Amino acid sequence: MSPPRPPRPPGTAVAGMERSRALTMVVVRVGALVLCGSLEVLGDGRWLTLGPLPYLLGAMGAVSLLVCVVTAARAALAPRALLCVDLGLVTAAVLAAGHYAGSRVTDGWPGTVLPYVLLVGIMAGISFRTFPVVLAWTAALGGALVLGYVQADLAWWAGLPHVAGLTTNATMAAYVMRILFRTAGDLDLARAEELRRSAQLSQERERGRTARVLHDRILQTMEALTRDGWIADDSVRARVAEESQWLRAFLRGDDGDPAEDVVAALEEVVRQAVGSGLRVEFNAGRLRSAPEREGMPAEVVEALSGILREALTNVRKHAGVRHAVVRAECRSGTLALSVLDHGSGFDPDAPTTGLGIARSIRESARAVGGSADVEAAPGEGTLVSVRIPLPSSE
Repeated sequence: MSPPRPPRPPGTAVAGMERSRALTMVVVRVGALVLCGSLEVLGDGRWLTLGPLPYLLGAMGAVSLLVCVVTAARAALAPRALLCVDLGLVTAAVLAAGHYAGSRVTDGWPGTVLPYVLLVGIMAGISFRTFPVVLAWTAALGGALVLGYVQADLAWWAGLPHVAGLTTNATMAAYVMRILFRTAGDLDLARAEELRRSAQLSQERERGRTARVLHDRILQTMEALTRDGWIADDSVRARVAEESQWLRAFLRGDDGDPAEDVVAALEEVVRQAVGSGLRVEFNAGRLRSAPEREGMPAEVVEALSGILREALTNVRKHAGVRHAVVRAECRSGTLALSVLDHGSGFDPDAPTTGLGIARSIRESARAVGGSADVEAAPGEGTLVSVRIPLPSSE
């Protein structure tokens, strides 16, 4: 016997189904007692004198009424121990009827034993939601009916139609209960999913409203403070610029792990450059929407962020300006990065100025199968272009 099921939360479809099952049990039991009692009143009642049978039938009726009272009081089925006692008394009454009735055992059985047993099959199907338990009690009651025919010196197979009716009543009642409870459970799951989605939609709307407020008020104010000379202190201005870059990336959803996401890695480098006093215009819209962004090799992400860091460091130290434009995109399976400044420039072929770029940028690009070009001239600024082919996803 399985342990009692925990009580269901009130208001759920399954809890409502539990209450409906309890009401059905009470109605069927009361109907069975009224029906069988009426049949006995209209009959001759001679089987009431057969040995201990009257006492068994009285105990059976009393326990059945007790089950009704307990079920109604709980608004749920009575404890399974009480239900098993009830079915056990019915089985014992059937065996006693077969033994003491003798020749009175016919296709109608003595008195009201048979109709009550057939109704008990429905009660068993309602009481237990697992087919093995229902079939076990059905086998016990059906075996008692067949044994009654044997005790009365009748052909045992004469009881098989009654066993078939009993089995049909029990299994159909159990099947209907199973379907109804499964439907109620599905309804509860659907309601829970609807509530979850509603809460998620509400959170997304609130997040969107907050993002609009942050973008339209706070972010634009912070960026205006860094551009329009409102802050005289360079370190404070750099800090505000760094935080504005972080806030813009956060509002776009680019707050992933820099070690795994190329856009997050480039954003981190830009934030560090801004924190050191550089003003960087970062455009990576085409990279953010590119499907190749997902699952990009970690060595490519590391190489590209290192190249960007070196290029921005060169702007800050040697270009003589505080502004740089960074663009990153992905086209036809190739990752492209460019860094442009309109500073003092240099001669890339000169051994003293071009050595650092050749080693730190060109070699880093070649290490991951890419290439880097440096276009620069004294007084005309610098453009660093990097192209890295990405492995095919096929």
